[in-house]
Amino acid sequence: MAQQLRFDDETEHLVGLIEQTKPDEIIAETYTRLSKGESKERLLAAAALAVSRSTVLPASHHGGPVHPVSGIYSVEALSKRNVGEKGFFPVIQSVALANKHIHSPSMGPNILVQFDIAEFREMDDESLLAGFQAALEQRMSTLAEKYLVLLLRRVPAGTIMDSLLKIAIPRNALDDHYFLYTVFAFRALEIIGWQYAEAILRPPVRFLCRHPKLEHAGGERGKIIEDGISLYKRFEDFEQLIVEKGLDVAEIKVQTCEDETVAVDQLASEVDAISNIADIVQPVIAQLAGGLSMMGVLEGLSLGGARRYLRSNTGNPFDVHLHTGINARRYLLSVEGLSQKARLLALLSWGQGYEIRHLDKTLQWDPTRVSLLTALPEGSSEQEAIDSIAKHLECQQQFDLNTLEGSIAELRAPESVLQITKMADDYLKCGHDPEALFKFLAFDVCKDDQSEMHAYKMQQAAYEEYTHSRKRFRDAHLLAAVKHAATVARLGPRTVYPEVCSFLEGRNS
Repeated sequence: MAQQLRFDDETEHLVGLIEQTKPDEIIAETYTRLSKGESKERLLAAAALAVSRSTVLPASHHGGPVHPVSGIYSVEALSKRNVGEKGFFPVIQSVALANKHIHSPSMGPNILVQFDIAEFREMDDESLLAGFQAALEQRMSTLAEKYLVLLLRRVPAGTIMDSLLKIAIPRNALDDHYFLYTVFAFRALEIIGWQYAEAILRPPVRFLCRHPKLEHAGGERGKIIEDGISLYKRFEDFEQLIVEKGLDVAEIKVQTCEDETVAVDQLASEVDAISNIADIVQPVIAQLAGGLSMMGVLEGLSLGGARRYLRSNTGNPFDVHLHTGINARRYLLSVEGLSQKARLLALLSWGQGYEIRHLDKTLQWDPTRVSLLTALPEGSSEQEAIDSIAKHLECQQQFDLNTLEGSIAELRAPESVLQITKMADDYLKCGHDPEALFKFLAFDVCKDDQSEMHAYKMQQAAYEEYTHSRKRFRDAHLLAAVKHAATVARLGPRTVYPEVCSFLEGRNS
C-alpha cells in the first residue's frame, strides 16, 4: 500500500501544522510561533514541503506548489532585509499562501507518495540519466520521478538541472513557468536544504511531463499564444543557430569586465527598442559571436528589460518576468555542471516567454517626458522624500481584484504609477541613498497578498540586478522596483498584512 512521503520528526510536525490548520487560523498560528522564537527558515521550509506534498498541480500555473515554492528564495531574502518583527511579514505571507492552496477545493487534498525504487538501484549513473531523459521526453511522470529520487543520491544537482532544461527551455515559449518553476525550485532548496530535494523537485518534474496546452482562444491574446506555439515547434532552429556560429564549442567567457561596458549598453538599447522582444535572439547571437561574455549578455538583457518595463503601462501584478526571468538565468550561469549549450539556450530563450512577449503591446509610456504632477517636497530630506513616495503609493485609487472582469493580463496601470516612478527618479537625482529606498520597498511589498509571490520575486530580482550591474546602469532597476510597487499598492483586497499588524499592535500596546 502506498505511503505518504514523510520528513524528520521536527519538520513533519511543522509541515502537518501548515497542512491541517484552518485558513482563518493560519496567520495567528504562524505569528505566534515566530514571536515565540520559531525559526523563519524552518517555517519557510515547512510551507514549501507542505504545499508540494499536499496539493495537485494547477491546470495552468496559478495554484498548487508553483508560485509558493518559486517565491521561497525571495521571501527568505526579504525576511533578512527586514529587521526584527518586520521580517515576520514575508514569512507569514508565504505560509498563508501555501495553506490557502492546500485548502482550496481545486488543489487539495493530495498525497505525495513514498516510492519504492529498489528495482533501479543496480543501474549505473549513465543508464539512470538516459532513462530519466527518456521518461521526461515521453511524458511518463511517475517513471521520471522515480529516476529523479535515485539520481538525487548519485549525481550533482547541475547534471539533473541540465536534463530538466532540455524540456523546460523550449516550453518557455508556451509558458514561462515551465522554466521558472524548475529553476526557482532549485533555488528554494539552497535555502531550505537539499535533504528535501525529493519533495520539492518531484512536482516540477511532473509539471514538465504534462502535455503542453496548444489550444487557445482568439483575439490579441490568442495571437500571442499562437506565436509562442510557433516558437516552441521550431525551437530546433535556435539550437541550430548555436551550431552554425560555432558557439557550442567556442570558449565563451562567463564573467564580464569593464571593457564590455559599451557592448552591454548597445545590447540594452537593442532590447529596449526592438518591436518584438522574441526577435532579440539574433542580436544576442551576434554579441556572443563577437566575444561578449555570458554575464555581459545577461547584463545587457537585464538593463534593456528594465528600460522596457518602465515604458509599459501594464497594471498586471504578475508582469514581473522581464526581471525574474533574467535573475533566474543569472543563477543558472553559476550552477556547476551545467552544459554550455544549456546556458546559451537559456540566454537566447529569455525574450520568448509568453508573459514577456505580451508586454510588446503595452509599451505606451515615455518616462522621459513625464510632467511631475506629484512632486517631491522641495528641499526634502531623504526620509521626507521616502515618506512622500509612501504617501502617494497609499493614496492611489484602489482597485479590488475581486471585481475584475475579463483577463488580468488586460489590466492597465493609471497615471499615478508613472508619477510615483518619476518621484523615485527625482529622489535619485537629488543624490539620496538608493539603499534606503530599497529598504522601504522591502517592507512595503509585504502588504501584498494578491500576486501569488510575484511582487516579492520582483523586488528581490530588481534588488539583485541593481547590485550586480555597473553603477552607470543601476538606476533603471530601482525605478522598475518602484514602478511595480506602485502597480501592486493599489490592488486589493489585503487580508494577511492587516491581521499581522493587529497582532503587532496588540503585543506592543
